[in-house]
Amino acid sequence: MNLRFLLVLITILSYVSIGVTWVITNPPVEAKEPVPPFFYTLSPDDLRNISIDTGEKVSSWSLREDLNRWYFDDLDNVPADLFRWGGITQLLGGPRTQRVLSQSIDDITLYGLDDPSAEFAVTLRDGTVVKLVLGNNTPDGENNYARVEGFPQLVLVDSTWGRVLERLVDEPPYPEWIYSLTGDPREVILFDNNEVIRAYGYERDTDTWTICDIPLTTDPCIGSELADGDALMAEIEHFGNPQISGAVALNLQNDVDYAPYGTILEAPYIAVRIENRNDETNVIEVRRLTMTIGDITDDGVSRFAVANETSDVILIDSDWADRVLELFFGDVLADNG
Repeated sequence: MNLRFLLVLITILSYVSIGVTWVITNPPVEAKEPVPPFFYTLSPDDLRNISIDTGEKVSSWSLREDLNRWYFDDLDNVPADLFRWGGITQLLGGPRTQRVLSQSIDDITLYGLDDPSAEFAVTLRDGTVVKLVLGNNTPDGENNYARVEGFPQLVLVDSTWGRVLERLVDEPPYPEWIYSLTGDPREVILFDNNEVIRAYGYERDTDTWTICDIPLTTDPCIGSELADGDALMAEIEHFGNPQISGAVALNLQNDVDYAPYGTILEAPYIAVRIENRNDETNVIEVRRLTMTIGDITDDGVSRFAVANETSDVILIDSDWADRVLELFFGDVLADNG
């Protein structure tokens, strides 16, 4: 064999062996499925607006960074209740879609995505908007079909996730100082300078209201003089439909913090006892609607107030408040008939 040919042959065999070794030690990389469009890889700290559309109602909230509180977009200066809102941003930013069901959707009507049961949109710190469209429940009811707007994949989302968020629209997380009168009023107690100055109580046996004897000795209180029940109920209904224009101070901790607003211990304070019978347990449940009425604002349009023992100072319409104050300082609502 020619020496030159032998050298060439050895060189070729060497390259072949190297190639074989590379193939064996570096097998072909398998093609990976495209990364699913996870809606929930969002950092809670990046969320700036949340909008929920259930088809019948739409609600949205925005973060006020200076206060680090979420506020209703359609109400002036009304923050979301901290207890109800707690965990919502984590819920949006934490869980992931269950899995990708398909890399594309041939017919969105098969999954209810043409008429969504809900749409959830979040706006991030950089202005990016991410929207999840929720369709029908899966046959087992455990998940919803869904898609992220702008992505072709069909994904599954845990059905309880959607129900929790939809409840924010059906039962808005209002702060406790937004209230309405629901139930049967049974007592009205009026304080001034931290002392009871007037009170009215309902007598079940006679279905009448009385002017309670002071000092109060029973709960609810009673008295020997009849009150004008119709006039009193009109004033209770007025109190049960407050005209509130939002909060001016949140989460006050000390008594001195309330002084600039006049919502101090000595200010006029009303407490209305409300009873509701629980049909399931046949037990009467008792709650109270309360309000401390403070100073009038410089423009005379509003008064400061604290409602339902919260730590927030709110604004109430001054005319509305003046009518409530008549219960304290106006004529006693006695039955003169």
